[in-house]
Amino acid sequence: MKFETAAQAAARLGVTVRAVQKWAKEGKIIGAQKVGRDWLIPIDSVAINGTAVNTPTQIPYPFFQVPYTDGDMVQKVNDIVDEDRRNIVMAQLYYFTGNLEKTIEITERYLDFPNEQYRISAALFNAFANLCGDHIHKTRFAANIIYDEVAKLDLNDKDAAEENANIIFAAVVLKTQLHIPFDNIPLIEDHMKYMSEGLKMMSCYLSAYKAYLAKDYARSLGIAQTAVNCSERMYPICEMYCNIICAVDYINLLQIDKATEYIKKVWDIAHPHNLFMPIVEHYSLLQGLIENNFKKTYPEDYEKIIALARNYNTGWYEVYNYRNKGKITFELTPTEFTIAMLYTRNWRAKEIAAHMHMSDRTVTNYIQIIYEKLNINCRKDLEEYVLS
Repeated sequence: MKFETAAQAAARLGVTVRAVQKWAKEGKIIGAQKVGRDWLIPIDSVAINGTAVNTPTQIPYPFFQVPYTDGDMVQKVNDIVDEDRRNIVMAQLYYFTGNLEKTIEITERYLDFPNEQYRISAALFNAFANLCGDHIHKTRFAANIIYDEVAKLDLNDKDAAEENANIIFAAVVLKTQLHIPFDNIPLIEDHMKYMSEGLKMMSCYLSAYKAYLAKDYARSLGIAQTAVNCSERMYPICEMYCNIICAVDYINLLQIDKATEYIKKVWDIAHPHNLFMPIVEHYSLLQGLIENNFKKTYPEDYEKIIALARNYNTGWYEVYNYRNKGKITFELTPTEFTIAMLYTRNWRAKEIAAHMHMSDRTVTNYIQIIYEKLNINCRKDLEEYVLS
């Protein structure tokens, strides 16, 4: 008989780790064995005493915890018995495939749902989906739902440690990716031990992203690469996020070949199932990698990504500027923004030209156009208009 950890079983069965441990302790999982303080679960266990596992105690963000993307993903979601869980999973599938209207339609029904785990999951994906729809007030509303849950946390309640970790995760996602200042979020690193394996990998991505923002690219790489290499299973969505931040780090280290290697790993996961939203979320930070590698070979997919990225970035800039009173601009085209970011990172025009497959003269012209659009005249002034 083959075994897996309680965390792996929880991800596979779609429940919390605490629920699996409780069932094992109560003898409800046939063949479960306790080793030290941990439980080993038979890897082929699909029922609890003959009852299908679709219980009210569910994990949020299920798509971060799916260890495969093979087969018909829509059919797999439709096969979920519990209606509320099926809706939450479908909303996340809609999000990652870029069907944001459907994501919003489903998640709005769960923003006041009694189960807090469903509620925070719905709020997180609702917040991000609304970025693309010019509904920034709805993004803020959804974010406040999560922040209200953070304010109510009782970190001394050990029985709620896993649920608390899930709430903290959602808040850190908003703070890290949307740069929304919120000072009272507990450190995610202190709560990762209570998370499932997939969510731990996503938390490592967030730590790597934070290191990237601090321009500590070597540390960021180390965190993201370790998260992927140490995972016992492949969690495709989580792996995409970690590999994307590696690509971004390598760009800033001027190692374009390595950046290309990592973005191709991302594409190999995303393309077969149209899981393009992680790419969309980081489009500006990828600084030309998508154009260079996929525009000619996959023109339709590229156009879909670029259309989503325009809308996403517009919403992102508005949220960022509102909270931080900044000047991050959406007046620039994606190409202009990419050149602006590279230029503020002290890339020479010749290096930008080689990376973007342009002539030196074209890059120089773009820089002049950027200056004219923003009514500035030097690189130092440009730094105020792009996220450094």
